[in-house]
Amino acid sequence: MAQVNRFSEALKEGANLVGLASASALSVALLSPLPILVGLAAEAAYLLFIPDTKWYGGRLAQREETARRRRSQQFRVETLPQLQEDTQARFTHLELVQGQIYAQAQTDQKWFGEMLRKLDFLLEKFLIFALKELHFRNYLLSIWEECQSDRSRPSNDIGRQRSSGGGRPNNFASSRFSGPPVEWVPRVVKDVQGSYDGDMENLTRLRDDESDLNTKAVLEKRIDVLKQRHEFVGKIGRILTNLNYQMELLEDTFGLINDQIRARSPEQVLSDIEGVVYQTESMTQLLDELAPFEQMTAGVG
Repeated sequence: MAQVNRFSEALKEGANLVGLASASALSVALLSPLPILVGLAAEAAYLLFIPDTKWYGGRLAQREETARRRRSQQFRVETLPQLQEDTQARFTHLELVQGQIYAQAQTDQKWFGEMLRKLDFLLEKFLIFALKELHFRNYLLSIWEECQSDRSRPSNDIGRQRSSGGGRPNNFASSRFSGPPVEWVPRVVKDVQGSYDGDMENLTRLRDDESDLNTKAVLEKRIDVLKQRHEFVGKIGRILTNLNYQMELLEDTFGLINDQIRARSPEQVLSDIEGVVYQTESMTQLLDELAPFEQMTAGVG
């Protein structure tokens, strides 16, 4: 979290602004500079001492915590309805477990606040991962459907439909591949990549038989594009599987903390949470690296 400028925040305090405004108004009303001079002197003393006090530091921390929880709640309200019902149920269960953990932990207020912030962070990560998982799932299934329809078209029409980038998968695909990604993603990726391999083989044969250099260049470019899509589909498959494991890790972590919070020291509990926080940050960094590719598929997810 970025460091808050205490001096700037103190300057913007409502009571401080009201005091300066009142001193200015009084000076105007009395046609005397004395009130504003007194106000400026009081302002200098206020800014010299108050921002560095422990009391004001606690006030700013509480204000930031309130803002953080408001943002987190808003994100939950906006995101949860977009997810599938089974994922919504998983998140609701996590919230229930979180409540049980809070009930056990708040007898020790010294470390309760830190644990609360970290568990809130992990809950938000669960929603982020679930939304990404849904997006990539829809994209992969839309590509799979395109490959199924391509097989019914003549070989000289290779890739024409795929160039559109896909669409939302229909109910057949969604129901057929509705389980955990680890159960169906390898089959879908293998099927899609096999279709691309067949297309590239046909295009390579056409390129080798073609005598016109310009046409050869076009066919070569199409082969290159299919190679990139072949690689990207494999990457999407790995990300989907990883996201599924990440979400399960978060669920297991909440369960572990709920089981052991009474038996372990606060330092051990926080260490366990911190380890999962680090792991989720690594996944977030990987997703950030995929952002340019995700923008290409935004209309699908």
